[in-house]
Amino acid sequence: MAKIKDLDKNNNQPIDKTELVWPGKRKEVERVELPFQTIETINLPRGARQEGIFDQKTDWKNRLIWGDNLLIMGSLLKEFAGKINLIYIDPPFATGDDFSFEVQIGDQEITKEPSALEVKAYRDTWGKGMGSYLQMMYDRLVSMKELLADNGSIWVHVDHRVVHPVKLVMDEVFNGLFKNQVTWRRQVVRGMKTHSEFMAYSADYILIYSKNEGAKWHEIGKTKYITVEEAEKKYNKDGGGFFRTSDPGTSSQETLIRLAKEGRIYVTNGGELIIDEKNKTIKTTKGTIGVKYYRKQVGDKVLEETVADNIWDDIPGMGVVSGEWVGYPTQKPLKLLERIIQSTTDEGDTVADFFCGSGTTGVVAEKLGRRWIMSDIGRFAIHTARKRLLDISAKPFVVQNLGKYERHRWVQLNGRYIKFILDLYHAEPVDGFKNLHGKKDKTFVKIGAVDAPVTLSDIREALNECKGNKIKALDILGWEWEMGLHDLVKEEAERYGVKLSTFQIPREVMELDVSDPKTKNDVHFYELAYLEVGSKIKNKKATIILEDFIIPNPELLPEEVKGKVKNWSDFIDYWAVDWTFNQHEEKTEEDDTFHNMNQRYRTRKESKLELSMDYDYKKAGKYNILVKVIDIFGNDTTKLIEIKV
Repeated sequence: MAKIKDLDKNNNQPIDKTELVWPGKRKEVERVELPFQTIETINLPRGARQEGIFDQKTDWKNRLIWGDNLLIMGSLLKEFAGKINLIYIDPPFATGDDFSFEVQIGDQEITKEPSALEVKAYRDTWGKGMGSYLQMMYDRLVSMKELLADNGSIWVHVDHRVVHPVKLVMDEVFNGLFKNQVTWRRQVVRGMKTHSEFMAYSADYILIYSKNEGAKWHEIGKTKYITVEEAEKKYNKDGGGFFRTSDPGTSSQETLIRLAKEGRIYVTNGGELIIDEKNKTIKTTKGTIGVKYYRKQVGDKVLEETVADNIWDDIPGMGVVSGEWVGYPTQKPLKLLERIIQSTTDEGDTVADFFCGSGTTGVVAEKLGRRWIMSDIGRFAIHTARKRLLDISAKPFVVQNLGKYERHRWVQLNGRYIKFILDLYHAEPVDGFKNLHGKKDKTFVKIGAVDAPVTLSDIREALNECKGNKIKALDILGWEWEMGLHDLVKEEAERYGVKLSTFQIPREVMELDVSDPKTKNDVHFYELAYLEVGSKIKNKKATIILEDFIIPNPELLPEEVKGKVKNWSDFIDYWAVDWTFNQHEEKTEEDDTFHNMNQRYRTRKESKLELSMDYDYKKAGKYNILVKVIDIFGNDTTKLIEIKV
């Protein structure tokens, strides 16, 4: 790349490379390191290490992380700087459509459109024009470069709207170490193209860069021999040979006549060849002409040459008719990620995707024996990825977030925590109380701590203060809740003579501009759901049965959802059980983590949801069982019960 011998007018420094400039461009990327909170372990029962189920040598668990990927990458740097072999990302294309997804309601589906809050969070983060989009990409690409191994590569999947400016940003960040650009023709079937006023679009683009010159690379589809039996299944057979077919291209009439005499011409649609050797012409009664190219056969092997270039038109895009389709609009086909991962990594290498969407990268990495790290800011994306990984019986993995640490940092940056949440809830602050923070009409409001779950003890203190001041109604807003708390609090409140409601503070409020007075009109605080669970005990076998699930405030549900719900269980998309929750006498960090030991969930292929699960205990005794339900909107509810077997 040619150097520009000039001075930067802003800082009077020599310019020694070409770069893309946009209004407000920042080159300094904030570095934030926060601890991860493990909120769920999957396919790893308690005591697995002691029983030899888990690999104690590596102690590796794949990671599915919910939250802002810039903070997540900053928090991964201490452990993973220079250790990730492949990063594939499919970032939003500056459209805001990524929050839509298909929701399964019983045996029916609807499209869940983005809420006003989701759209606003998107726009405030990177939707303020191309400049904000490029800054978002620049910040994240800088962090990804630091995470890449010396032999690693990054593949950035974009569309026609942003491919050119994003390439210029990547040229700057990766010092011009451009490897290639894949053109993926996702609309393979004619008639499925996206129409445009000037010309139809049918391709996406994948930009490939490396951290250093020596990036790992395995040729895609190297020349190889396959058996005759394999060839018979894969290719047409004619006269003892195997052939692939092609259109005649620019072949002359004389050449086509010669090929026809050699038996290498075929006609589509049942047509017949008409050869006029005198006039040296060849035509058909109907259909079109094709040419057979025979493959070389050596003994019982047939030569197969399938080296791919950077034009990928042999991998169809996703569609609702695909057996892979999980209802996620940005979902990419498995074969696309298979090709990328196989060509750039070896078994045991680490693959990362920080805009993971429906989780295709992790699913493919799991199948190919690679380690993986995935993250997404969308709650339902994490839930969808978890279900897909469960579908393939993935090795143990954890679901994590930055939880209280991310919220604590947000408060430090913005201040006014209590006042901001009260404003969003349309409540006014009140003074003179220890546990009560605001008032909405005649109902008092308590805001849960930013860095700790709301506990039964917190609620009792607030209820006691209500009783002492003759307050009859209390709303509690919380980020997290003590496990199994949801249905205990109503009974507790009745003893104090207080009408109590509990509401979830949506994580998305951290993406909003606290100085924007219009913000509070976009936010809904949803009341925690009620879950009824029954149990049956026979000897040492326990059976858990879901008996009822109530989503409060049904009037807030979208009309299309109301019309599809036929039964209370239609609201449930997924549920799981930890059969030995918090069982140790000496409390450990593991005790507070939900261990997903069994689960049931809906898929497009199997929309029916089983409402009971069994478990055989090895020893008699008392056990705590924690049941987690995730509803069709991605929200979770837990219920803690005690049994004796």
